[in-house]
Amino acid sequence: MTESGTLASTASGPGVREAEVDRSVAEAGIAGQEVIAQASPEAVRVAMQLGTLFRRMLSYGAAATSLLDSGAYNLSFLEFKTMMNLGVFEEQTNYCLADIAGTTGASMPAVSRAVDSLVRKGLVSRVEDPEDRRRRLLSLTEDGHQLANAALLGRAVGAVKLATSFEEDELHELDSLLSRLIEREDLSRIYQQLEGAVKQ
Repeated sequence: MTESGTLASTASGPGVREAEVDRSVAEAGIAGQEVIAQASPEAVRVAMQLGTLFRRMLSYGAAATSLLDSGAYNLSFLEFKTMMNLGVFEEQTNYCLADIAGTTGASMPAVSRAVDSLVRKGLVSRVEDPEDRRRRLLSLTEDGHQLANAALLGRAVGAVKLATSFEEDELHELDSLLSRLIEREDLSRIYQQLEGAVKQ
């Protein structure tokens, strides 16, 4: 993938690029079907319900995704995901490329290109790990924090608009269930990041 998030090839010609796109789509489809096949029917049903709520939330909070097309930064989707991950795990002082690849599911070369682009744009800082000179530690710059928080606030607005569309008894029921789920470490970090953006 290029830094803009589009597929590219060392060979030229639209036919080659179209073939690569078709292959990538097919591979993604196979991988997705394998995940679904291994899940229980209940898990699939809950996933569809959560996906429905998430899409509705995003439609309310379009400001977050519009930042991808910001004239100042022109972020690719992977660059955006990288910034969100750095924001979530900013207290982890040894966060590196492998961590980004692990949390986003992207390949190391793709993540490396995304980080290179973010560094050039002044949104991410990259320094040598004093304990391992082969590693580069990543963190958001001040501009990176501002952009990430703006995106998070846009998502929060969408979530609030969705929540206010529920009846009071529905809100109580959801709050009781979701409060328990948010206690999970991987979810609590995201919740704290979102909460911090809303309070600013």
